[in-house]
Amino acid sequence: MAAWAPRLSKSRFQAGLQCPKNLWLQCRAPGLADPVDETRQAIFDQGHSVGELARTLFPGGTLVEEDFTQADQALETTRCLMRDGVSCMYEGAFRYDGVFVRPDALFKEDDAGWTLVEVKSSLSVKPEHVTDLAIQTYVLRGAGMPVTSVRLLHLDGDYVYPGGPYDLGRLFTLEDVTAQVEPFVEKIPGLLRQFRSMLAGPVPDVRIGRQCKSPYPCAFYGHCHESLPEFPVTEIPRIAADVLDSLLCDGHCSIREVPLDYPGLTPAQREVCDVVQTGEARFAPRLREDLSGLGSRIHFLDFETWAPALPVFPATRPYQSLPVQWSLHTLDGGLRHQDFIHSDRTDPRRSFVSSLLGALGAADGEADDAPIVVYTDYESRILGDIARDLPEFAGPIAAVQARLFDLHKTISDHVQHPGFHGSYSLKYVLPALVSDVSYEGLAVQSGSIASLRWQQAVYGGAPAAVSEGILADLRAYCATDTLAMVKLYEELLRVA
Repeated sequence: MAAWAPRLSKSRFQAGLQCPKNLWLQCRAPGLADPVDETRQAIFDQGHSVGELARTLFPGGTLVEEDFTQADQALETTRCLMRDGVSCMYEGAFRYDGVFVRPDALFKEDDAGWTLVEVKSSLSVKPEHVTDLAIQTYVLRGAGMPVTSVRLLHLDGDYVYPGGPYDLGRLFTLEDVTAQVEPFVEKIPGLLRQFRSMLAGPVPDVRIGRQCKSPYPCAFYGHCHESLPEFPVTEIPRIAADVLDSLLCDGHCSIREVPLDYPGLTPAQREVCDVVQTGEARFAPRLREDLSGLGSRIHFLDFETWAPALPVFPATRPYQSLPVQWSLHTLDGGLRHQDFIHSDRTDPRRSFVSSLLGALGAADGEADDAPIVVYTDYESRILGDIARDLPEFAGPIAAVQARLFDLHKTISDHVQHPGFHGSYSLKYVLPALVSDVSYEGLAVQSGSIASLRWQQAVYGGAPAAVSEGILADLRAYCATDTLAMVKLYEELLRVA
């Protein structure tokens, strides 16, 4: 019987660089992978859209159309194109030294060699892009393609879309990374030998760590973390990678077991450990002072946004967060709620900010100085973008920004609770402190999913009834965010 040989690709090579256990599981136990969730799938789809547009920068090329299930056919199509003298090719298929790659674009600039182009939907060159291009360069050269130039094409975050057809030369930035790629190409034969030796043996014993999420979320994150205790040491906030590794090496998997004098922990991290070990929440004396200054009339505000990689509206940039929804709860003797959601394909910014300023008593001729509670500075940053792009609203927006009160900062400065699990995200803080408001049962339970759902409702081509249902789900989610802040404020004022 022939010896088992791993099927390697550039993505598997990258996985091996990130974590050998990741590569082993991909090759030997792929069924243990986490399901691909909506957010990850949206990232993949977005990358495909950017890649298809980028091809038009290299005209006259031929697309190798076979998909990932047709590797042998793609290799044969590529060989035929090379025999026919093609000078530009998209997604050609090449195999060498047991590694299969499909470069985004290859073209001849002269008779001396080929230029390899990788398209990324990011806004800059990253270290993982260099290794991505290095494995492709190694395979192409081994397969007989004399690659002499290596480039990365990425979106330019400074490009302001004027409307009409994209100016592709400004939307994209093409960077020559040959000098960065070449030194890593020399390391690849040795790395491949290491990977194959590792794959021939048992699953590597690799402790969890920063590599589980960097540079990419591991597909086996759930599998490797399923045996962790209720308060794993991975929840110690901003813990250094070497300290985390040391804790795990010493057998400390739970925060409850961590000695408070453990080397490398910061004072804030020691306090988190102490709070978990005692099981007691702590509220600093200044908490009441911070909250009582808000007065008797208070607004609670939350935004939801949409950030397309490719700008859709004039005067927007790649990945600019466009506000599409707001929710506002107001405490003023009683509790009342107002909201807004943009529901068509027009630019949402003007209708969004106009409706918001009216609800906050900040439109021309109105005067409302009630504080506006938000959670983090996100709303202020979005308002700043609107003021930049729609300067006629700059004055009223500045007045609103001056009224913002960041509840997240107050809680992170003055509250410690074991139920926070090392995070001050609203999704952790709320259930630890409040029992009568929850995200459970909602069709939308996170901001990233809210963005995807809004896109589906407005751009997905769904029947009107389906879109209306999605928009109703989004209203319920955003309203829960602001109601959660109301309840947190009331509870914190009670216990302070």
